[in-house]
Amino acid sequence: MIFQPILKSYNNSSDYHKIDLSTQYLENLKIDIENQSDLKRYIQNQLQISKRKIAFGGYLEKRSLYNHKGLFQNQNKQRNIHLGIDFWADAGEEILNPFDAEVHSFADNQEFGNYGPCIILKHNENKKVFYSLYGHLSLQSLKGLKNGQYIKKNSVFCKLGSTDENGGYVPHLHFQIIKNISDYKGDYPGVCHTLDLEYYKANTMNPEVFLGL
Repeated sequence: MIFQPILKSYNNSSDYHKIDLSTQYLENLKIDIENQSDLKRYIQNQLQISKRKIAFGGYLEKRSLYNHKGLFQNQNKQRNIHLGIDFWADAGEEILNPFDAEVHSFADNQEFGNYGPCIILKHNENKKVFYSLYGHLSLQSLKGLKNGQYIKKNSVFCKLGSTDENGGYVPHLHFQIIKNISDYKGDYPGVCHTLDLEYYKANTMNPEVFLGL
């Protein structure tokens, strides 16, 4: 696949470095992913070593990041398998739409640990419909947005949010590809439980393939 940038300031594939935030890997390094300072230091260290600019990764990765957030616990089922990929960049970074699209829905999911401002786009490529989700955005990204609005490929349509508006996380973009959005509006599970993994694997796609990473 040809590389398709998603962050406006970083339009070369050599800018991107894949990192591992899985539970087992970080436990071996004695890094507490729930500690924002630890996470920032780990990401910066990885970028310095690789001499790259943007850290990304996480599709189907089991993470401890969600273990102490009530949003991810339901009837003793701990959701901790990540269904998209993350791009760790500064708040305010401009996001590009990688495919021609129309706005499907959007919402400000304010609960701690949630997406915060989130936009879902609908795509129709070669008569195949699918959806892309962009989470942890700035509140400003939702202003003036309308369902059905056309978003041209490679155009800026939103920005990354700060920690105090993005659900409480180190600034990053959660990017996810969904086949069937069902009745969801402005939201869709970005993390699942092991028992539900096969369903979500079948209904999502690896975004790295779409972006040529």
